[in-house]
Amino acid sequence: MKIINKKNKKALIYYNNEFYLVSESDVPFSGLETLVFRCDPTGHVSSYTDVGGGRGLTLDEVLNNVEKYMYERWEEE
Repeated sequence: MKIINKKNKKALIYYNNEFYLVSESDVPFSGLETLVFRCDPTGHVSSYTDVGGGRGLTLDEVLNNVEKYMYERWEEE
């Protein structure tokens, strides 16, 4: 995994020959979550269907172990 850019609770990463945007947010009434979305090399997300991450996770936690936090169905493609 290579971090291309990290700023303002978001990171653009390159992992398994794909680009992903990893985004941390504090969602009202449900708390902290960090989600992973497929994107292009500039960080533009075309679909906000998350492919990884979860609730109660920080950006750094996900970045430190991307493989653990990617959903299985996306690992197989």
